[in-house]
Amino acid sequence: MSRTAAISGFVIIALTGASGCGSDSSGKSDSSGSGSAAAAAATTDGSGDGTKDVTLSDCAYVEKQGIAAKLSAMNPSATATYSYTVTVKFTAPDGSAIEPQDFSLLFVRPGRTDSHDITAPYSPKAGAPTKGAKCEIAKVVRGTG
Repeated sequence: MSRTAAISGFVIIALTGASGCGSDSSGKSDSSGSGSAAAAAATTDGSGDGTKDVTLSDCAYVEKQGIAAKLSAMNPSATATYSYTVTVKFTAPDGSAIEPQDFSLLFVRPGRTDSHDITAPYSPKAGAPTKGAKCEIAKVVRGTG
């Protein structure tokens, strides 16, 4: 229960911007969906720069799943456990924007990398392209715990 309370407090602080919220959309993505990594854009907590810790790869349309990618967080700390909340912006192969999605990688241990497959709902219309989906990290919030 104490982990839940800690995470809830962490999210409230992040959402209110209590520690100098900043956001920049300098994340890069591979428009071909071939799997190059995307750099994260911003961090809003006091535990350091989480932008270099988080990457996206393998962004592509997957039938019956939507736009799919692999989200990874590499904890560079030798001693601290971090949790990451990442907002990902998706663009469909036809160029239309898909609602941004929030994903969490919780309790990433020191020196470890945790990954999670993520998806955003998308069903192409008949004849619409299925190649060229884009995934971009819009925001990263890294906290201890």
